[in-house]
Amino acid sequence: MKKSFLISMLALVIVLAGCGSNKNSTNNVQPSDSSPSAQASNPSEGATTEPAPTNKDPISIEVYAPAADKTQEIKALDEKIKRFTAKYPNISVTQKLWKYENTGIAIKMASNSAQTEFTTWATEGKLLSGKKWIADLTEQLAKWPYAKDLNSVALAPFLIEGKTYGIPIDAYSMTITINKKIFRDKGVPLPPLDWTWDDLLSAAKAVNDPAKGIAGFVPMGVNTEGGWNWTNFLYSAGGDIETVADGKVTAAFNSEAGLTALKFYKDLKDANVIPKNWALGYGEALALFNQGRGAMVMCGAANALDGAINQGGIDKDDVVLYPIPSLTKGGKHIGVAGGNYKVINALAKPEQQQAAFDFVVDEYFTDAYLDAVDAQITSQKTENKIYVPQLINYWNDSSEYGKKYEEILAKHENVYKFSPELSTLLVPKLEASYETQAFYLEMSNVIQKVFTSKGDIDLKKLLDDAAEKLQKATFDKVKIL
Repeated sequence: MKKSFLISMLALVIVLAGCGSNKNSTNNVQPSDSSPSAQASNPSEGATTEPAPTNKDPISIEVYAPAADKTQEIKALDEKIKRFTAKYPNISVTQKLWKYENTGIAIKMASNSAQTEFTTWATEGKLLSGKKWIADLTEQLAKWPYAKDLNSVALAPFLIEGKTYGIPIDAYSMTITINKKIFRDKGVPLPPLDWTWDDLLSAAKAVNDPAKGIAGFVPMGVNTEGGWNWTNFLYSAGGDIETVADGKVTAAFNSEAGLTALKFYKDLKDANVIPKNWALGYGEALALFNQGRGAMVMCGAANALDGAINQGGIDKDDVVLYPIPSLTKGGKHIGVAGGNYKVINALAKPEQQQAAFDFVVDEYFTDAYLDAVDAQITSQKTENKIYVPQLINYWNDSSEYGKKYEEILAKHENVYKFSPELSTLLVPKLEASYETQAFYLEMSNVIQKVFTSKGDIDLKKLLDDAAEKLQKATFDKVKIL
């Protein structure tokens, strides 16, 4: 899912979301255009953490470059490369544009044309490691002094069979953002934070106002985002996307839990609480919410908050973050967890892999990032904007670095504060390990059939047909090494 630029790209949402169309960076979520360390464009003195090597042979690496229109990201990456090559004069760094797509990675690897380091999604860990396309970073991490301070939850998608294959950039846990003003204007009390599916549906009905163009609930309904959103209800109903056993991936979403989740989407449609034009991707859904035309929207962690406040002009006290509702009272608030990761091309030479690793982590855990956070918050204050922190970062909150970060937030008034209860309710669940993006897209097709149906529709058959199609076209082709 898309995140606000600069510091927020560094901070981990938990997450534990790409986002769907890869905006939350849906996942679904599209990968970020630059690494966390690239965001600190004005590092403080002593930002680097390792002494520069001497008398080293020349090494050339290619790094993941932002799109041409990402001018700030390009500038930040340019400056990071200058700092890095000054420290490592034997390493030449070339930028190469290619945005990760799991439909194109096989061609890239077959032609050995992928960058030495690139950004990918939380869903891709087992695919890329199983194909031996990305390097095992366990040894490098063992020598890196800050490895112990990385957030273990954020690392989880790339911790495979005891080995680590990726470094977290950002992460997210799906949440629902509520426009309190819409509730207040309708005289409707907010649902409890420890809410249920029934609470969500009742609230959506109470605040829904089609005459004013206000939808009670805004789900994403197209591309991979549609399936990505729906999976939160599959998870909270106790279901799974797939099972993995005996070297085989089997579709599991056409279960009783899947049927329960799909019935809920039909209830939303039948109650007429979703937008009339429901075919919304990530950006469209958040834009609708920012415009005050949706009372509730589902997204990766705090991304919708940031847009609503700093782009939509909604008062920070009029928006609040809720966990995914539980199926029943007292149940778990399970939300899809994902994010973006830096990985190293396994086809690169060992010395290139090491150089790429050094480049990726060079400015993690530095004062440069903390200074950049401080500067961003200060800058936003002059623009009457609010800094919206992520719920979980790439570092452990209990680490010394985490404490320094919290001290910076505490000294500013224009920082959004989450409910203390929220973190106790969130139960992040990692995205499936194999072909998750293909599942999201196929499930989006199912959701579209539900939203366009008139009268009764055989929901179980829709799920069974989708499972059969995905099994034959995708899951049966997965090779688990």
